[in-house]
Amino acid sequence: MDLTLAILPALVPSWTSVAILGTFFTYLAVVGSILPGKVVPGAVLQDGTRLHYRCNGLLSLLLLVGLLGLGSWMNFIKPTIIADRGLELLSATFIFSVLVTLLLYAAGLKSANQSSSLKPHVSGNFVHDWWFGIQLNPKFMGIDLKFFFVRAGMMGWLLINLSVLGRSILEANLNQSTILYQLFCALYIMDYFIYEEYMTS
Repeated sequence: MDLTLAILPALVPSWTSVAILGTFFTYLAVVGSILPGKVVPGAVLQDGTRLHYRCNGLLSLLLLVGLLGLGSWMNFIKPTIIADRGLELLSATFIFSVLVTLLLYAAGLKSANQSSSLKPHVSGNFVHDWWFGIQLNPKFMGIDLKFFFVRAGMMGWLLINLSVLGRSILEANLNQSTILYQLFCALYIMDYFIYEEYMTS
Protein backbone atom coordinates (compact mmCIF):
# COMPACT_ATOMS: atom_id res chain seq x y z
CA MET A 1 0.00 0.00 0.00
CA ASP A 2 2.79 2.43 0.95
CA LEU A 3 4.65 1.57 -2.25
CA THR A 4 1.52 2.28 -4.32
CA LEU A 5 1.06 5.64 -2.64
CA ALA A 6 4.69 6.46 -3.32
CA ILE A 7 4.44 5.53 -7.02
CA LEU A 8 1.15 7.29 -7.81
CA PRO A 9 2.49 10.89 -7.58
CA ALA A 10 5.42 9.94 -9.83
CA LEU A 11 2.96 8.74 -12.49
CA VAL A 12 1.49 12.23 -12.84
CA PRO A 13 3.26 13.98 -15.75
CA SER A 14 5.13 17.11 -14.75
CA TRP A 15 5.62 20.11 -17.01
CA THR A 16 9.27 19.09 -17.19
CA SER A 17 8.40 15.63 -18.56
CA VAL A 18 6.01 17.21 -21.08
CA ALA A 19 8.75 19.66 -22.14
CA ILE A 20 11.28 16.82 -22.53
CA LEU A 21 8.88 14.82 -24.71
CA GLY A 22 7.87 17.88 -26.74
CA THR A 23 11.49 18.91 -27.30
CA PHE A 24 12.37 15.38 -28.44
CA PHE A 25 9.54 15.24 -30.99
CA THR A 26 10.23 18.79 -32.20
CA TYR A 27 13.91 17.95 -32.69
CA LEU A 28 13.01 14.86 -34.74
CA ALA A 29 10.51 16.75 -36.89
CA VAL A 30 12.86 19.67 -37.64
CA VAL A 31 16.10 17.74 -38.05
CA GLY A 32 14.42 14.95 -40.01
CA SER A 33 13.22 17.48 -42.59
CA ILE A 34 16.46 19.47 -42.98
CA LEU A 35 19.35 17.03 -42.60
CA PRO A 36 20.62 15.44 -45.81
CA GLY A 37 19.73 11.84 -46.43
CA LYS A 38 19.01 9.35 -49.17
CA VAL A 39 15.44 9.72 -50.45
CA VAL A 40 14.02 6.23 -50.83
CA PRO A 41 10.76 5.27 -52.58
CA GLY A 42 8.41 3.15 -50.50
CA ALA A 43 6.31 0.24 -51.67
CA VAL A 44 3.97 0.73 -54.62
CA LEU A 45 0.49 1.18 -53.19
CA GLN A 46 -2.80 -0.16 -54.53
CA ASP A 47 -3.51 2.97 -56.57
CA GLY A 48 -0.03 2.92 -58.15
CA THR A 49 1.39 5.73 -56.01
CA ARG A 50 4.32 5.43 -53.65
CA LEU A 51 5.60 7.52 -50.78
CA HIS A 52 9.19 8.74 -50.55
CA TYR A 53 11.21 8.76 -47.33
CA ARG A 54 14.27 10.77 -46.36
CA CYS A 55 16.53 8.27 -44.59
CA ASN A 56 18.65 10.45 -42.33
CA GLY A 57 17.87 8.67 -39.06
CA LEU A 58 21.47 7.67 -38.34
CA LEU A 59 22.71 11.24 -38.81
CA SER A 60 19.80 12.55 -36.70
CA LEU A 61 20.62 10.08 -33.93
CA LEU A 62 24.36 10.79 -33.90
CA LEU A 63 23.71 14.54 -33.84
CA LEU A 64 21.22 14.15 -30.99
CA VAL A 65 23.55 12.01 -28.89
CA GLY A 66 26.37 14.47 -29.60
CA LEU A 67 24.24 17.45 -28.56
CA LEU A 68 23.10 15.69 -25.39
CA GLY A 69 26.69 14.72 -24.59
CA LEU A 70 27.81 18.32 -25.07
CA GLY A 71 24.91 19.58 -22.96
CA SER A 72 25.82 17.14 -20.20
CA TRP A 73 29.50 18.10 -20.34
CA MET A 74 28.55 21.79 -20.04
CA ASN A 75 26.12 21.01 -17.19
CA PHE A 76 23.08 22.16 -19.19
CA ILE A 77 21.39 18.79 -18.83
CA LYS A 78 21.76 15.83 -16.48
CA PRO A 79 22.71 12.58 -18.24
CA THR A 80 20.32 10.74 -15.90
CA ILE A 81 17.30 12.98 -16.55
CA ILE A 82 15.30 10.23 -18.28
CA ALA A 83 16.09 7.65 -15.61
CA ASP A 84 15.28 10.18 -12.87
CA ARG A 85 11.89 11.01 -14.40
CA GLY A 86 11.07 7.59 -15.81
CA LEU A 87 7.52 7.23 -14.49
CA GLU A 88 6.62 10.82 -15.34
CA LEU A 89 7.86 10.35 -18.89
CA LEU A 90 6.06 7.01 -19.16
CA SER A 91 2.71 8.54 -18.21
CA ALA A 92 3.29 11.63 -20.38
CA THR A 93 4.10 9.40 -23.35
CA PHE A 94 1.05 7.21 -22.71
CA ILE A 95 -1.31 10.19 -22.51
CA PHE A 96 0.26 11.71 -25.63
CA SER A 97 -0.11 8.41 -27.51
CA VAL A 98 -3.79 8.03 -26.59
CA LEU A 99 -4.53 11.62 -27.63
CA VAL A 100 -2.67 11.27 -30.94
CA THR A 101 -4.41 8.01 -31.84
CA LEU A 102 -7.82 9.49 -31.03
CA LEU A 103 -7.05 12.57 -33.15
CA LEU A 104 -5.89 10.35 -36.02
CA TYR A 105 -9.07 8.30 -35.73
CA ALA A 106 -11.23 11.44 -35.83
CA ALA A 107 -9.24 12.93 -38.72
CA GLY A 108 -9.48 9.65 -40.63
CA LEU A 109 -13.26 9.56 -40.24
CA LYS A 110 -13.52 13.06 -41.71
CA SER A 111 -11.12 12.39 -44.57
CA ALA A 112 -12.55 12.41 -48.06
CA ASN A 113 -9.18 11.58 -49.63
CA GLN A 114 -9.37 8.57 -51.96
CA SER A 115 -5.63 7.87 -52.28
CA SER A 116 -4.39 4.53 -50.94
CA SER A 117 -2.41 6.31 -48.24
CA LEU A 118 -5.21 8.42 -46.79
CA LYS A 119 -8.48 6.74 -47.76
CA PRO A 120 -10.25 5.75 -44.52
CA HIS A 121 -10.96 2.05 -44.00
CA VAL A 122 -13.57 1.81 -41.26
CA SER A 123 -14.61 -1.61 -39.98
CA GLY A 124 -17.28 -0.26 -37.64
CA ASN A 125 -15.52 -1.72 -34.59
CA PHE A 126 -14.21 1.29 -32.66
CA VAL A 127 -11.55 -0.61 -30.70
CA HIS A 128 -10.24 -2.31 -33.86
CA ASP A 129 -10.22 0.90 -35.88
CA TRP A 130 -8.66 2.96 -33.09
CA TRP A 131 -5.97 0.37 -32.34
CA PHE A 132 -4.94 -0.41 -35.93
CA GLY A 133 -5.80 2.95 -37.46
CA ILE A 134 -8.09 3.61 -40.38
CA GLN A 135 -5.58 5.24 -42.76
CA LEU A 136 -2.57 3.45 -44.21
CA ASN A 137 -0.12 6.34 -43.97
CA PRO A 138 -1.53 9.24 -41.91
CA LYS A 139 0.37 12.51 -42.18
CA PHE A 140 0.75 15.68 -40.15
CA MET A 141 2.31 18.77 -41.74
CA GLY A 142 3.77 16.56 -44.47
CA ILE A 143 5.35 14.12 -42.00
CA ASP A 144 4.57 10.43 -42.41
CA LEU A 145 3.59 9.61 -38.84
CA LYS A 146 4.30 5.87 -38.98
CA PHE A 147 7.86 6.42 -40.14
CA PHE A 148 8.27 9.30 -37.68
CA PHE A 149 7.09 7.42 -34.60
CA VAL A 150 9.03 4.25 -35.37
CA ARG A 151 12.15 6.40 -35.64
CA ALA A 152 11.24 8.19 -32.40
CA GLY A 153 10.73 4.86 -30.64
CA MET A 154 14.11 3.48 -31.69
CA MET A 155 15.94 6.68 -30.72
CA GLY A 156 14.01 6.93 -27.47
CA TRP A 157 15.00 3.37 -26.58
CA LEU A 158 18.69 4.25 -26.94
CA LEU A 159 18.30 7.47 -24.93
CA ILE A 160 16.54 5.60 -22.11
CA ASN A 161 19.32 3.03 -22.05
CA LEU A 162 22.05 5.67 -22.01
CA SER A 163 20.36 7.49 -19.15
CA VAL A 164 20.05 4.25 -17.15
CA LEU A 165 23.71 3.54 -17.93
CA GLY A 166 24.63 6.99 -16.64
CA ARG A 167 22.79 6.33 -13.40
CA SER A 168 24.49 2.92 -13.02
CA ILE A 169 27.88 4.59 -13.42
CA LEU A 170 27.06 7.36 -10.93
CA GLU A 171 25.78 4.84 -8.39
CA ALA A 172 28.81 2.58 -8.97
CA ASN A 173 26.69 -0.50 -9.66
CA LEU A 174 27.69 -1.12 -13.26
CA ASN A 175 28.08 -4.84 -13.91
CA GLN A 176 28.72 -7.22 -16.79
CA SER A 177 25.02 -7.91 -17.39
CA THR A 178 24.27 -4.19 -17.72
CA ILE A 179 27.20 -3.68 -20.09
CA LEU A 180 26.16 -6.59 -22.32
CA TYR A 181 22.52 -5.45 -22.36
CA GLN A 182 23.55 -1.93 -23.32
CA LEU A 183 25.91 -3.22 -26.00
CA PHE A 184 23.42 -5.56 -27.66
CA CYS A 185 20.62 -2.98 -27.60
CA ALA A 186 22.93 -0.32 -29.07
CA LEU A 187 24.02 -2.70 -31.84
CA TYR A 188 20.40 -3.53 -32.68
CA ILE A 189 19.40 0.14 -32.78
CA MET A 190 22.42 1.16 -34.85
CA ASP A 191 21.70 -1.70 -37.27
CA TYR A 192 18.15 -0.36 -37.68
CA PHE A 193 19.38 3.11 -38.61
CA ILE A 194 22.24 1.93 -40.82
CA TYR A 195 19.73 -0.06 -42.88
CA GLU A 196 16.83 2.36 -42.37
CA GLU A 197 15.95 2.45 -46.07
CA TYR A 198 14.89 -1.22 -45.90
CA MET A 199 12.21 -0.25 -43.36
CA THR A 200 10.39 1.94 -45.88
CA SER A 201 8.88 -0.96 -47.81
